[in-house]
Amino acid sequence: MLRRLLCTLLLVLPLASHAAELTVGLIATRNPEELLGFWQPVIDDLSASIGQPVKVIAVKNYDELQQKFHNNEVQVARVGNRLALSMVEHDNAEVFARLVQNPGRAEYNSILLVRKDSGINNLDSLLRAKGRYRFASDYTNSTAGYLIPQYHAFLKNNILPEQLFKSMRQGNYEDNFMALYRKEVDVAVANSFDIEQLQEKYPREFGAMKVIWTSPNFAFDPLVYKSTLPAALKVKISAFFTKYGREGNNATQQKQKLYYADQLDGFLPASNRLLRETSDLQLYNDLFRLTLNASVPANEKTAQEKDYYRRYQQLVGILGGAR
Repeated sequence: MLRRLLCTLLLVLPLASHAAELTVGLIATRNPEELLGFWQPVIDDLSASIGQPVKVIAVKNYDELQQKFHNNEVQVARVGNRLALSMVEHDNAEVFARLVQNPGRAEYNSILLVRKDSGINNLDSLLRAKGRYRFASDYTNSTAGYLIPQYHAFLKNNILPEQLFKSMRQGNYEDNFMALYRKEVDVAVANSFDIEQLQEKYPREFGAMKVIWTSPNFAFDPLVYKSTLPAALKVKISAFFTKYGREGNNATQQKQKLYYADQLDGFLPASNRLLRETSDLQLYNDLFRLTLNASVPANEKTAQEKDYYRRYQQLVGILGGAR
Protein backbone atom coordinates (compact mmCIF):
# COMPACT_ATOMS: atom_id res chain seq x y z
CA MET A 1 0.00 0.00 0.00
CA LEU A 2 2.77 2.44 0.95
CA ARG A 3 4.74 1.56 -2.17
CA ARG A 4 1.66 2.19 -4.34
CA LEU A 5 1.13 5.60 -2.66
CA LEU A 6 4.75 6.62 -3.23
CA CYS A 7 4.56 5.63 -6.89
CA THR A 8 1.40 7.69 -7.30
CA LEU A 9 3.08 10.76 -5.73
CA LEU A 10 6.11 10.39 -7.96
CA LEU A 11 3.85 10.42 -11.00
CA VAL A 12 1.69 13.34 -9.85
CA LEU A 13 4.35 15.75 -8.55
CA PRO A 14 6.22 16.27 -11.83
CA LEU A 15 2.91 16.93 -13.56
CA ALA A 16 1.93 19.49 -10.93
CA SER A 17 5.32 21.16 -11.22
CA HIS A 18 5.05 21.25 -15.00
CA ALA A 19 1.61 22.83 -14.84
CA ALA A 20 2.63 25.56 -12.39
CA GLU A 21 1.76 29.00 -13.72
CA LEU A 22 4.40 31.71 -13.98
CA THR A 23 3.28 35.33 -13.67
CA VAL A 24 5.05 38.26 -15.32
CA GLY A 25 4.41 41.71 -13.84
CA LEU A 26 4.73 44.98 -15.76
CA ILE A 27 4.82 48.55 -14.48
CA ALA A 28 2.22 50.41 -16.53
CA THR A 29 3.62 53.85 -17.31
CA ARG A 30 0.69 54.26 -19.68
CA ASN A 31 -2.71 52.54 -20.08
CA PRO A 32 -2.52 49.11 -18.34
CA GLU A 33 -5.08 47.41 -20.61
CA GLU A 34 -3.27 48.55 -23.76
CA LEU A 35 0.06 47.42 -22.34
CA LEU A 36 -1.27 43.93 -21.63
CA GLY A 37 -2.53 43.59 -25.19
CA PHE A 38 0.79 44.72 -26.63
CA TRP A 39 2.83 42.31 -24.48
CA GLN A 40 0.58 39.24 -24.78
CA PRO A 41 2.21 37.85 -27.99
CA VAL A 42 5.64 37.97 -26.32
CA ILE A 43 4.27 36.30 -23.20
CA ASP A 44 2.66 33.58 -25.34
CA ASP A 45 6.06 32.88 -26.90
CA LEU A 46 7.65 32.76 -23.43
CA SER A 47 5.08 30.17 -22.36
CA ALA A 48 5.80 28.02 -25.41
CA SER A 49 9.55 28.35 -24.89
CA ILE A 50 9.66 27.31 -21.22
CA GLY A 51 6.88 24.72 -21.52
CA GLN A 52 4.49 25.99 -18.87
CA PRO A 53 1.60 28.46 -18.57
CA VAL A 54 2.51 32.14 -18.21
CA LYS A 55 0.16 35.02 -17.47
CA VAL A 56 0.92 38.73 -17.44
CA ILE A 57 -0.41 41.55 -15.26
CA ALA A 58 0.13 45.32 -15.51
CA VAL A 59 -0.23 47.74 -12.60
CA LYS A 60 0.29 51.48 -12.25
CA ASN A 61 1.37 51.37 -8.63
CA TYR A 62 5.00 50.46 -7.92
CA ASP A 63 4.27 49.39 -4.34
CA GLU A 64 1.52 47.06 -5.54
CA LEU A 65 3.85 45.29 -7.95
CA GLN A 66 6.58 44.99 -5.33
CA GLN A 67 4.10 43.52 -2.85
CA LYS A 68 2.93 40.97 -5.41
CA PHE A 69 6.54 40.03 -6.10
CA HIS A 70 7.24 39.78 -2.36
CA ASN A 71 4.22 37.49 -1.93
CA ASN A 72 5.33 35.34 -4.90
CA GLU A 73 2.20 36.28 -6.85
CA VAL A 74 4.64 37.58 -9.50
CA GLN A 75 7.89 35.79 -10.29
CA VAL A 76 9.24 37.79 -13.26
CA ALA A 77 8.94 41.56 -13.63
CA ARG A 78 9.83 44.44 -15.91
CA VAL A 79 10.54 47.33 -13.51
CA GLY A 80 12.53 50.53 -13.21
CA ASN A 81 16.03 50.57 -11.76
CA ARG A 82 15.05 52.04 -8.38
CA LEU A 83 12.25 49.55 -7.83
CA ALA A 84 14.58 46.73 -8.92
CA LEU A 85 17.11 47.89 -6.33
CA SER A 86 14.51 47.73 -3.57
CA MET A 87 13.32 44.32 -4.77
CA VAL A 88 16.88 42.93 -4.82
CA GLU A 89 17.40 44.30 -1.31
CA HIS A 90 14.13 43.08 0.23
CA ASP A 91 12.32 40.58 -2.01
CA ASN A 92 14.79 38.00 -3.37
CA ALA A 93 14.88 39.60 -6.80
CA GLU A 94 17.73 39.03 -9.25
CA VAL A 95 18.47 41.09 -12.36
CA PHE A 96 18.96 38.89 -15.43
CA ALA A 97 18.44 41.24 -18.41
CA ARG A 98 18.04 44.87 -19.42
CA LEU A 99 15.77 46.39 -22.05
CA VAL A 100 17.01 47.85 -25.31
CA GLN A 101 14.81 50.38 -27.09
CA ASN A 102 14.46 50.44 -30.86
CA PRO A 103 16.78 51.14 -32.62
CA GLY A 104 19.40 49.66 -30.30
CA ARG A 105 19.38 52.22 -27.48
CA ALA A 106 20.28 50.81 -24.05
CA GLU A 107 20.11 54.17 -22.24
CA TYR A 108 17.46 56.82 -21.79
CA ASN A 109 16.88 60.24 -20.20
CA SER A 110 14.44 61.93 -17.86
CA ILE A 111 12.85 65.09 -19.23
CA LEU A 112 10.76 67.98 -17.92
CA LEU A 113 7.79 68.96 -20.09
CA VAL A 114 5.84 72.21 -20.12
CA ARG A 115 3.23 73.70 -22.42
CA LYS A 116 4.58 75.99 -25.12
CA ASP A 117 2.32 78.76 -23.86
CA SER A 118 3.48 78.39 -20.23
CA GLY A 119 6.12 81.13 -20.30
CA ILE A 120 8.66 78.64 -18.89
CA ASN A 121 11.62 78.66 -21.27
CA ASN A 122 14.25 76.59 -19.47
CA LEU A 123 15.15 75.02 -16.14
CA ASP A 124 16.65 78.26 -14.77
CA SER A 125 13.41 80.19 -15.29
CA LEU A 126 11.52 77.38 -13.54
CA LEU A 127 13.89 77.35 -10.56
CA ARG A 128 13.52 81.12 -10.09
CA ALA A 129 9.70 80.96 -9.89
CA LYS A 130 9.18 79.77 -6.31
CA GLY A 131 5.57 79.03 -5.39
CA ARG A 132 4.22 79.73 -8.85
CA TYR A 133 3.92 76.41 -10.69
CA ARG A 134 2.25 73.02 -10.20
CA PHE A 135 4.38 69.90 -10.64
CA ALA A 136 3.60 66.30 -11.64
CA SER A 137 6.06 63.44 -11.27
CA ASP A 138 5.94 59.67 -11.26
CA TYR A 139 5.80 57.74 -7.98
CA THR A 140 8.75 57.79 -5.58
CA ASN A 141 9.92 54.29 -6.58
CA SER A 142 10.41 55.46 -10.17
CA THR A 143 13.93 56.12 -11.42
CA ALA A 144 13.36 58.30 -14.48
CA GLY A 145 10.06 59.67 -13.23
CA TYR A 146 11.22 60.66 -9.76
CA LEU A 147 14.78 59.94 -8.59
CA ILE A 148 16.72 61.30 -11.59
CA PRO A 149 14.91 64.66 -11.87
CA GLN A 150 14.80 65.07 -8.08
CA TYR A 151 18.58 64.92 -7.92
CA HIS A 152 19.82 66.28 -11.25
CA ALA A 153 17.23 69.03 -11.84
CA PHE A 154 16.55 70.23 -8.30
CA LEU A 155 18.79 68.99 -5.45
CA LYS A 156 22.04 69.61 -7.38
CA ASN A 157 20.79 73.17 -7.76
CA ASN A 158 20.27 73.37 -3.97
CA ILE A 159 16.49 73.34 -4.25
CA LEU A 160 13.95 71.06 -2.59
CA PRO A 161 11.04 70.54 -5.03
CA GLU A 162 8.44 70.70 -2.25
CA GLN A 163 9.71 74.20 -1.42
CA LEU A 164 9.77 75.29 -5.06
CA PHE A 165 6.36 74.30 -6.38
CA LYS A 166 2.91 75.58 -5.55
CA SER A 167 1.59 71.99 -5.52
CA MET A 168 2.86 68.51 -6.37
CA ARG A 169 1.08 65.37 -7.56
CA GLN A 170 2.11 61.86 -8.58
CA GLY A 171 0.87 59.63 -11.37
CA ASN A 172 2.11 57.61 -14.30
CA TYR A 173 3.54 59.28 -17.40
CA GLU A 174 0.37 59.19 -19.48
CA ASP A 175 -1.81 60.58 -16.67
CA ASN A 176 0.68 63.41 -16.05
CA PHE A 177 1.06 64.10 -19.77
CA MET A 178 -2.70 64.58 -20.14
CA ALA A 179 -2.88 66.64 -16.93
CA LEU A 180 -0.28 68.97 -18.46
CA TYR A 181 -2.23 69.25 -21.68
CA ARG A 182 -5.43 70.07 -19.76
CA LYS A 183 -3.51 72.72 -17.77
CA GLU A 184 -4.08 70.93 -14.48
CA VAL A 185 -0.32 71.10 -13.88
CA ASP A 186 2.42 73.33 -15.29
CA VAL A 187 5.41 70.97 -15.33
CA ALA A 188 5.44 67.20 -15.86
CA VAL A 189 8.20 64.62 -15.69
CA ALA A 190 8.54 62.17 -18.59
CA ASN A 191 11.34 60.20 -20.18
CA SER A 192 12.79 59.82 -23.64
CA PHE A 193 11.34 56.30 -24.00
CA ASP A 194 7.71 56.87 -23.02
CA ILE A 195 7.47 60.30 -24.62
CA GLU A 196 8.00 58.80 -28.09
CA GLN A 197 5.03 56.52 -27.56
CA LEU A 198 2.90 59.32 -26.12
CA GLN A 199 3.80 61.50 -29.09
CA GLU A 200 2.65 58.73 -31.43
CA LYS A 201 -0.60 58.25 -29.52
CA TYR A 202 -1.35 61.95 -28.88
CA PRO A 203 0.28 63.97 -31.70
CA ARG A 204 -2.01 66.98 -31.27
CA GLU A 205 -1.49 67.17 -27.52
CA PHE A 206 2.26 66.69 -27.88
CA GLY A 207 2.37 69.57 -30.34
CA ALA A 208 1.33 71.91 -27.52
CA MET A 209 4.35 70.92 -25.38
CA LYS A 210 8.09 71.42 -25.23
CA VAL A 211 11.05 69.96 -23.33
CA ILE A 212 12.88 72.39 -21.04
CA TRP A 213 15.36 69.98 -19.44
CA THR A 214 17.00 66.64 -20.26
CA SER A 215 18.95 64.55 -17.76
CA PRO A 216 22.25 62.75 -18.30
CA ASN A 217 22.00 59.27 -19.86
CA PHE A 218 20.90 56.44 -17.58
CA ALA A 219 20.76 52.63 -17.99
CA PHE A 220 17.46 51.36 -19.36
CA ASP A 221 15.04 49.27 -17.25
CA PRO A 222 15.96 45.77 -16.02
CA LEU A 223 14.10 42.49 -15.97
CA VAL A 224 14.15 40.62 -12.67
CA TYR A 225 13.06 37.20 -11.51
CA LYS A 226 12.78 35.48 -8.17
CA SER A 227 16.19 34.20 -7.11
CA THR A 228 14.33 31.26 -5.52
CA LEU A 229 13.03 29.94 -8.86
CA PRO A 230 14.50 26.57 -9.91
CA ALA A 231 17.89 27.04 -11.56
CA ALA A 232 16.83 25.27 -14.76
CA LEU A 233 13.78 27.52 -15.10
CA LYS A 234 15.87 30.66 -14.59
CA VAL A 235 18.20 29.52 -17.38
CA LYS A 236 15.21 29.02 -19.71
CA ILE A 237 13.69 32.42 -18.89
CA SER A 238 16.99 34.25 -19.31
CA ALA A 239 17.77 32.49 -22.59
CA PHE A 240 14.32 33.28 -23.97
CA PHE A 241 14.57 37.03 -23.38
CA THR A 242 18.21 37.56 -24.34
CA LYS A 243 17.80 35.60 -27.60
CA TYR A 244 14.32 36.87 -28.45
CA GLY A 245 14.31 38.78 -31.72
CA ARG A 246 18.01 38.08 -32.23
CA GLU A 247 18.36 34.38 -33.01
CA GLY A 248 16.41 31.66 -34.80
CA ASN A 249 14.07 31.40 -37.76
CA ASN A 250 11.39 33.56 -36.12
CA ALA A 251 13.66 36.48 -35.20
CA THR A 252 12.04 38.89 -37.69
CA GLN A 253 8.51 38.21 -36.43
CA GLN A 254 9.75 38.44 -32.85
CA LYS A 255 11.29 41.85 -33.58
CA GLN A 256 7.88 43.03 -34.73
CA LYS A 257 6.25 41.75 -31.55
CA LEU A 258 8.87 43.55 -29.45
CA TYR A 259 8.28 46.80 -31.30
CA TYR A 260 4.52 46.61 -30.79
CA ALA A 261 4.97 45.56 -27.15
CA ASP A 262 6.97 48.63 -26.12
CA GLN A 263 8.96 49.83 -29.14
CA LEU A 264 11.72 47.52 -27.95
CA ASP A 265 14.69 46.20 -29.90
CA GLY A 266 15.46 43.32 -27.54
CA PHE A 267 17.14 42.48 -24.25
CA LEU A 268 20.77 42.32 -23.14
CA PRO A 269 22.13 40.02 -20.42
CA ALA A 270 22.58 41.84 -17.10
CA SER A 271 23.18 41.21 -13.41
CA ASN A 272 22.58 43.00 -10.12
CA ARG A 273 25.67 45.12 -10.85
CA LEU A 274 23.51 47.07 -13.31
CA LEU A 275 21.94 48.72 -10.25
CA ARG A 276 25.19 50.22 -8.91
CA GLU A 277 24.43 53.39 -10.84
CA THR A 278 21.08 53.62 -9.09
CA SER A 279 22.51 52.93 -5.62
CA ASP A 280 25.01 55.77 -6.14
CA LEU A 281 22.29 58.14 -7.29
CA GLN A 282 20.06 57.20 -4.38
CA LEU A 283 22.87 57.97 -1.91
CA TYR A 284 23.57 61.37 -3.51
CA ASN A 285 19.86 62.16 -3.50
CA ASP A 286 19.48 61.27 0.19
CA LEU A 287 22.57 63.24 1.24
CA PHE A 288 21.64 66.37 -0.72
CA ARG A 289 18.06 66.27 0.57
CA LEU A 290 19.28 65.91 4.14
CA THR A 291 21.76 68.79 3.77
CA LEU A 292 19.10 71.12 2.35
CA ASN A 293 16.54 70.30 5.05
CA ALA A 294 17.04 73.08 7.60
CA SER A 295 14.45 71.60 9.97
CA VAL A 296 16.66 68.63 10.91
CA PRO A 297 19.04 69.31 13.87
CA ALA A 298 22.77 68.88 13.21
CA ASN A 299 23.15 65.86 15.50
CA GLU A 300 20.25 64.08 13.77
CA LYS A 301 21.77 64.86 10.36
CA THR A 302 25.04 63.26 11.43
CA ALA A 303 23.25 60.11 12.59
CA GLN A 304 21.16 59.99 9.43
CA GLU A 305 24.24 60.36 7.22
CA LYS A 306 25.81 57.36 8.94
CA ASP A 307 22.65 55.35 8.28
CA TYR A 308 22.71 56.32 4.59
CA TYR A 309 26.34 55.27 4.21
CA ARG A 310 25.74 52.06 6.15
CA ARG A 311 22.89 51.09 3.83
CA TYR A 312 24.93 52.09 0.80
CA GLN A 313 27.78 49.78 1.80
CA GLN A 314 25.31 46.94 2.33
CA LEU A 315 23.88 47.54 -1.14
CA VAL A 316 27.34 47.58 -2.69
CA GLY A 317 27.92 44.14 -1.21
CA ILE A 318 24.58 42.83 -2.47
CA LEU A 319 25.26 44.20 -5.95
CA GLY A 320 28.59 42.48 -6.33
CA GLY A 321 31.15 44.69 -4.62
CA ALA A 322 32.84 47.99 -5.35
CA ARG A 323 34.48 46.81 -8.60
